[in-house]
Amino acid sequence: MKTVVVGIGNPYLQDDRAGVVVIERLEEEGIGCQTEMVLTVGFEVMDKIKGYDQAIIVDACMLGREPGEILEVNVDDIFTTHALVNSHAVTLGTTLKTGSICFPDEMPANIRILLIEVKDIKEFTQQMSPEVEAAVDIVVEKIKTMVAEQAVAG
Repeated sequence: MKTVVVGIGNPYLQDDRAGVVVIERLEEEGIGCQTEMVLTVGFEVMDKIKGYDQAIIVDACMLGREPGEILEVNVDDIFTTHALVNSHAVTLGTTLKTGSICFPDEMPANIRILLIEVKDIKEFTQQMSPEVEAAVDIVVEKIKTMVAEQAVAG
């Protein structure tokens, strides 16, 4: 089964860089699948996941939860929940739903989305808050497990 992991974020904004850091760490550890980084949730995300059987997407979010809290959601959750509109101009849910409508045969059948609640995304720094840094470590391990399980199942 072909899997891609996509990290979304701004590498220069404190906790918004969480998705990018997850990808950097997975690449350092030599994860057994394709990885991609994108700066926005626009149609570039759709282009990065087309043609794969499974996509795992990591992004930061601001839902008013505890900083560092990790949520696993699906496309319908983020398409229909207005609270999941983040700092990006187009929501991730809209992008993924558009892809499934426009390219039903090319979009992954299995899309898993991991969101990390941020503490601060206003400061220009490459230092994440301790809560988000800890969550990134957990997400990296979770993704490694997801990819390994898919390799065994596939």
